[in-house]
Amino acid sequence: MIKKEMERIKPNIVHAHNLHRYLTYDALRVACEYTPNVFITLHDVFSFAFHRLNTRKYLDSNGKDVSLRFTDHWKMTGLTFNPLRNLLIRSALRKNVRGIVAVSHALKRALDAHNIQGIRVIHNGIDVQDRHCDERLVDDFKNRFDLHRRKIILFGGRISPDKGTGPLLDVLTKIRHNIPDVLLLVTGDEKRWQECVKRAGYKEDFSDIVRCTGWLNQDQMKYAYVAADIVTVPSLCLDCFPQTNLEAMAARKPVIGTIFGGTPESVLDQVTGFVLDPRDTDLFAQKLSLLLHDETLAKKMGEAGRRRVEEEFSLSKQVDTYLELFEKS
Repeated sequence: MIKKEMERIKPNIVHAHNLHRYLTYDALRVACEYTPNVFITLHDVFSFAFHRLNTRKYLDSNGKDVSLRFTDHWKMTGLTFNPLRNLLIRSALRKNVRGIVAVSHALKRALDAHNIQGIRVIHNGIDVQDRHCDERLVDDFKNRFDLHRRKIILFGGRISPDKGTGPLLDVLTKIRHNIPDVLLLVTGDEKRWQECVKRAGYKEDFSDIVRCTGWLNQDQMKYAYVAADIVTVPSLCLDCFPQTNLEAMAARKPVIGTIFGGTPESVLDQVTGFVLDPRDTDLFAQKLSLLLHDETLAKKMGEAGRRRVEEEFSLSKQVDTYLELFEKS
């Protein structure tokens, strides 16, 4: 099927993304039969890991120790472990790819450590101008989820423990009595959220301070950002370059993000929000409370985030950087 598409398109350049999910890395070899200009952008750790990189030594080293040993791979996969997988992936990249891009320096350091080298970092961008929302539709969104007169913390993306659901629940229990109108807005599936609540060891009912929206389309996500007071990305894994950070800053919202992965490359600590270890739940709760109480500071950080996205992470800048890469190769 890939060959048929290549014959139909006759590409000058092939640019691959996330082959591990829908295609195999052998697609790169097929592409090379039609053009020598084959590139790949790596968005995650699955070119060298079988699962999210969230080993104890990674977390305890504040994200510095990215090494994975045989036992780490075995724990991730069990009986499905294939010891030749990573060798075959590196071979496919070495033989068939002219340029490899990582979406963050954090990911590049991990790739370098696992012998995937020659990496260029190009951060993802966002269409900053495509952020306008009709106030009436935003109000409808708030009515739908009963968000009026609440202090909204937005948590989006994949709902799982390695995204920091455990620390986030701990923080909610710390601040709910001092901020009785606080509400966590979870843009995801209620069932998956409840599974995370159980895994965190909580039996109490959080329904009074948590709303799960279910799946939201892109327009609805814009309404969620506008409705929020703060956005948080408390990942406990090498979260390579969370798009949530850019979307939040583009919506002029302060971000409380994680030290793990690429978040510190987009969120500036004490400028566009706060960057911290989510496991320090006292500090996490303190920063959330500060921004929920101090609207002036929250607005200042939100405006700084908007300027940063416009200057550093626009979609046009990302496109120009890729075009430069293609032209030089």
